[in-house]
Amino acid sequence: MTAPQIRAQDGMLRVGEQEVPLLSGEIQFWRMNPDAWRPALASARRAGFTMVATYLSWRRHEPTPGGFEWGARDPRLNARAFVQACAEAGLAVHLKPGPWICAEEPGGGYPDWLLADGELAALDGWGRPVIGYNPPFLHRVPCYRHPAYRSAARNWLAAVWDELGELRHPDGPIVAVQLDNEPSHCFSHALYYADHHPLQAAAFRVWLGARYGDDAALREAWAAPATIAGAEPPRPGDLPGVLTASGGVNQWLADWAGFCGETITDHLRFLQQQHAELGAGELLPTVNLISPPVFETPLAHGGVRTQTGAATGVDHYYVPPLDLTDIDRLAKTAAFARLADEPLVWAPELMAGIWRSPGEEVGYPDPTATEQAAWWGAALALGYQGFNLYMLANRENWEYAPIDDADDSAAFLDAVRRLAGLIRQNPDLLRARPVGQVALGWHPPDAVAAWCVTGTARGGVAVHDEPIARRGYDSWDETAFDLLRAGISYDLVDTSAPGGPIGGPALLLVPAWSSADDDRLTGLGWQVRRLARGERIDDLVAAAVLRPVVELPGADRCLAAVTRSEAATYLHLVNWGTEREVSVLPVAWPSTGWVDLTAEQTHLQAGPSSTSRAPVGDLEADPPTAGAAGAEPPDLGGFRLRPGHTVLAMYGDDRTRREMA
Repeated sequence: MTAPQIRAQDGMLRVGEQEVPLLSGEIQFWRMNPDAWRPALASARRAGFTMVATYLSWRRHEPTPGGFEWGARDPRLNARAFVQACAEAGLAVHLKPGPWICAEEPGGGYPDWLLADGELAALDGWGRPVIGYNPPFLHRVPCYRHPAYRSAARNWLAAVWDELGELRHPDGPIVAVQLDNEPSHCFSHALYYADHHPLQAAAFRVWLGARYGDDAALREAWAAPATIAGAEPPRPGDLPGVLTASGGVNQWLADWAGFCGETITDHLRFLQQQHAELGAGELLPTVNLISPPVFETPLAHGGVRTQTGAATGVDHYYVPPLDLTDIDRLAKTAAFARLADEPLVWAPELMAGIWRSPGEEVGYPDPTATEQAAWWGAALALGYQGFNLYMLANRENWEYAPIDDADDSAAFLDAVRRLAGLIRQNPDLLRARPVGQVALGWHPPDAVAAWCVTGTARGGVAVHDEPIARRGYDSWDETAFDLLRAGISYDLVDTSAPGGPIGGPALLLVPAWSSADDDRLTGLGWQVRRLARGERIDDLVAAAVLRPVVELPGADRCLAAVTRSEAATYLHLVNWGTEREVSVLPVAWPSTGWVDLTAEQTHLQAGPSSTSRAPVGDLEADPPTAGAAGAEPPDLGGFRLRPGHTVLAMYGDDRTRREMA
């Protein structure tokens, strides 16, 4: 099996000898008139993008079993022609063939004939077919372990590479392939809503045998007269509650949570193996996770990366107007990516524009270009190093994407050009990492307990009404939000990791209902500070126990964050409100000597490539700049903060940088 030759490394995408930024945009060619492909790709190229991401809809390409359609009847489905157009435009391609793609597509892209086979259906804890996705696209979900499903998926992927195999790198522009999409049983992954199919039950027993070895060990762990051969997934009514008398989650449920995560990673490994066996093993595999009701449970970021080696990220959307709770999820998932040692922290889908179903009436305002610029800037400020904007080009069921013929698209296109221009002219921004001021303890058993009393991502009702089971997780969740609101950057430490985390100067733990072992962590070298019940981050800031790296006095709807590389320190100021006068109060930093990288950006210009082989990232960009010529150097003591995203850089000497550190 061929190892991937394209990889994520040091915040960049490594393609052969090239190192390029992962600046990608979603273009769903099969929903567009083919005459619009090249103009859209040219716009993406001129805006500074290096890559196009696109799904293949299985249901459209295989409407009947074995009856494949690649454009003979519907020119919009000519995937080969679209990928070749990407090559001619000098754009790399991130191919996303599912099998499930969501994509606001009926059946999420599963063929109608596949979903019609009731024998393949995943079953929930009540024995009913699992229903996934969101209205108006609700559909049954296949059991990932069913041999008939796997055979159909294998045949689909074989057809994909039969059609597009010649366009893989290095002979063509396809450099990455996504493994499924938002793996979660189509948003139905919760305690009793996950797949309970008999094939799952059999696999659960195999998993328990590998975990415990014999019945005695299982009985001790479950505190019940259980046997491995007779074990079943938990179902509604089996237990009166999720917590034991000692306050911990019932081990039967905890094991089921672990197995549910393993079910997803097993499916991802299966897909990865199919791609490799079909000749795509040199491509970069990717996985995009949903932003879930409970972070890292039952599918953990680190587990996916360890089991598949895929570049793994989380999809992010918000409902306008943008607020700090939306940005909080960006901060948390970036921290989880760092915890998982991701070499490139990225968002496989970062909202650009908004999904609108036909005839849908909404009670929220339209997104604005300024709001979107702040959203993208917040991701960069919080440590994201790669982006796929979803959508880059408008299509049905979508509005306010940057590329469109509508008059109001110009402001959105200008905003995305500024994002790409900032990164392409200052690539060191992608190597910079957030300046962490405190380590925050993350205790996975608390998340498992919360998962057991939480519904599905699409709104399934939780069976167990035990708010106490969420206390540890909710306390962590609120503490992380309070750190962001106070301007305190944090990294996460897994307090239950085998062997323990590596010690450091300060480890903040949430109140006493979390079951982390303080003494063990102290013995590992941490200076442990556990919050008392009712104690908040603001109290620690007032007592000078914690101090923000920078402050924006009196500024609301703003975010200040600092990232640092070997070459520079970057101060990110994100403003999703109106222009205002602000002062920035850095701790032991100079107030002058900063360069505004966003004052007057020069947009990138590029023409189409004359070769069918896609040279990734060969835009004719201006050289990295230390700031716009003629721009007045900012004074942190007081200046006008523009709406959107402002980046200030300090390229000072070693002494200055040591003082700032």
